Amino acid sequence: MVIRQVAVSDQTNLPEFNDLFCAVLGWSDNLGYIFRVHAREFNSFRRKTRSSALHEFRLHRQEKFLYICDTLHMWEWEVQVLDIEEGTKEDEAPACLGGRGATPPEFCGGPTGYRLMLKRQSEGKAMLAPAIVETGILMLAEACPDQATQTWELLRSAIDDGLRSIDRRLKESGPLEPERFSLQEANERLRIFTQRGRRFRA
Repeated sequence: MVIRQVAVSDQTNLPEFNDLFCAVLGWSDNLGYIFRVHAREFNSFRRKTRSSALHEFRLHRQEKFLYICDTLHMWEWEVQVLDIEEGTKEDEAPACLGGRGATPPEFCGGPTGYRLMLKRQSEGKAMLAPAIVETGILMLAEACPDQATQTWELLRSAIDDGLRSIDRRLKESGPLEPERFSLQEANERLRIFTQRGRRFRA
């Protein structure tokens, strides 16, 4: 489980929230977002839709809404309002207050891809070893004798391609440390993001 505690102004609109959250994660934010709040959907594909600020939803403490960050890989985050406090101008700067778990690599194939990468890293060549694959294919072939031999060759090829893809992603991302979280690094990313004066997309 990956958790991030983030403090933001209630004047923050949803595209801004997405930008800030991606900065906390260290993701590039170029694959879109979806928010579902009070049975209404807001996404990055409807540019003409007016973007609401957080305070307009009148959210209460402990209330939750769904946030999908990266619509290609469908990373779903459950956003919960932990607290609401009166603030000052000085409090408007966003901050990461805490967290748990490492941010998954951005282009790892979504939650399923990340789980497979962790499994491959943990089990190495024992994961879907050739002998295990062949045993499984033989069982399928016996259960479905009318299937052409070509079907099983395609299955072997797909499994082999999948493992090569996982290995490539592991090589690109480096060793995964799923429990690692650095509050200092998260806030440094936020600081760099806000200092760039990047314009938020409305």
